[in-house]
Amino acid sequence: MFFPSPFFPVLPGLLLITAFTAGASAQVHESVPVPPGGTPLVSGPYKDAFTGTGAPDLFTIRHDPCGGPDRGGSWRTDTRRDASPAWAIQWRAPTGRPVTKGDIALVTFSARALETSRETGEAQMRVVVQNRGGAWARAAAGQFSLTRDWRTYYLPVRFPRDFPAGAAEVSFGFGYQKQAVEIADLAIFHYGNRVAFDALPRTRPTYPGRDPAAPWRAEALARIERFRKSGVTLAVTDAAGRPVPDAVVEIRQTRSAFGFGTAAPLSLVVSEREGADIWRRHLRELFNGVSLENDLKWPWWAGERGKPGETPAAIRERTLAGLRQLKADGFSVRGHVLVWPGWKRLPAAIVNLRGTPREKEIPAAVLAHITDITTATRGLIDEWDVLNEPFNNHDLMDLFGRDIMADWFHAARAVLPDTPLVTNDWGNHDITADPTHMKHFTDTTRFLLDRGAPVDGLGLQAHIGGIPAAPAALLATLDHYAKTLALPVRITEFDITTDDEDMQADYTRDFLTVMFSHPSVVGVQLWGFWEGAHWSPPAALYRKDWTEKPNGRVYRQLTQETWRIRETVHTDTAGRWQGRVFQGDYTVVVKTPQGSATRTFQVPPGTADVRWEISLE
Repeated sequence: MFFPSPFFPVLPGLLLITAFTAGASAQVHESVPVPPGGTPLVSGPYKDAFTGTGAPDLFTIRHDPCGGPDRGGSWRTDTRRDASPAWAIQWRAPTGRPVTKGDIALVTFSARALETSRETGEAQMRVVVQNRGGAWARAAAGQFSLTRDWRTYYLPVRFPRDFPAGAAEVSFGFGYQKQAVEIADLAIFHYGNRVAFDALPRTRPTYPGRDPAAPWRAEALARIERFRKSGVTLAVTDAAGRPVPDAVVEIRQTRSAFGFGTAAPLSLVVSEREGADIWRRHLRELFNGVSLENDLKWPWWAGERGKPGETPAAIRERTLAGLRQLKADGFSVRGHVLVWPGWKRLPAAIVNLRGTPREKEIPAAVLAHITDITTATRGLIDEWDVLNEPFNNHDLMDLFGRDIMADWFHAARAVLPDTPLVTNDWGNHDITADPTHMKHFTDTTRFLLDRGAPVDGLGLQAHIGGIPAAPAALLATLDHYAKTLALPVRITEFDITTDDEDMQADYTRDFLTVMFSHPSVVGVQLWGFWEGAHWSPPAALYRKDWTEKPNGRVYRQLTQETWRIRETVHTDTAGRWQGRVFQGDYTVVVKTPQGSATRTFQVPPGTADVRWEISLE
């Protein structure tokens, strides 16, 4: 069942856009060869030179003499639970020769992610060449995002001062979220002053299709013209019904029909804390949709995560006040989330029933929660994430069976007959990066639909790491969902975390363009936009001092300028004007010597042609 709404409007028939080879993927391009003539900087076999440091129960490092892409040996490091900082787990070796200030060296290796719990689908690793002990003066440092494919990485080094033999070290850091990483083909070369620093290869993350002349761009623009615009015939008449030629017509789009949203902390929606007024101004200027970041999650709604001394009733009322404010300000609001079915994500009252004689009460308690929160927020929420992240949060399904998921959708529909209900997960936006995760998402949704669950849409989180997916891969993914599930898609938590701000801006542009061009996508929601209130500060559009970053400039220009209509036109001799406009809400002002008139119009999604009539009465 599918309900037109501000969030899931009726769209034209889905179009399969791409023919994509699953083996193609985002890559790290590096055209400079490794210079010859380097000598080993670390002495002896690496399996003997390197040692692991960190809490013994935090990690394991194992050498496989037959591992690696060429079966020449590899090292596997397992981060057994979330760890921080990167140097909480290290694999390190001292330099075996003296170096002089200005000396050049190169660290190169192949690596891949074996397991990851990051929502980007990547693992992480930090490589540092630094003083060994005491003040950690660095000669080089790099953080690398690893995919499941073997790739070669390079870290060029320039020593800032003299180091005697053994006084510096090469360190690999693995203190990140739970993960497993495999490293092979490690080489650490010392060149002295025989090679220029700029002549060394280095890892520069990029992605296929970034080139301004990439063919996918023209195709995307053609789809935008086809699917995101509608034809308009404007007719202006005088009080007697006669056409008014050469009337000046100002056409101003006030809202996009496509959803451009963001996650928002309740503290900034309703509070007067420093910076909140600036934050709210940017919110109104840049977005038409909002999702509260945490406050509708069950532990918050149950009163477990409020301010010190705040009662559950007060917490709930503060949340409802924030929702009322957002609706009063004209935002569409997403509800996140009804059920996040992992023990770590459930309130203590539910977790405490686990393994007790009352454990069997949990399914009914979940249904009661769904009824409670949807009833309390009815009229304030335009769309709900019913099921969140079942790929790695499936404790309730393991205990009570998978059919319980369908019960959750039916419970929500009983209260909300017209509100779109969504299944949401991470790692499902790129057909090349994590096919196992994507298949699980597809199969889970199909399982729900086959059992009559009222699933109205697909939520793809799209947290992007340092190696983004190619636009062609994104398009192939969207085509896959259009073909297999035929449900509207929303990007629910988009961000890109990288220290390469140029690539971050380029990928923001390209990601938004792909999504805006595909007829199955109804919106893109960011997971925050200000560095001062962001789960991943490097991903923000604005720095803490509100300086606009390159990705912020791209986002603003696309959403507020490129994909908005602001035109001044004139009627022809028949009192008409014809053109194409982006779907959304409009204010139209007509000015003539005889008088003026102002009218508002809507161009709904999927509309082929509309007629606007304005009479100068």
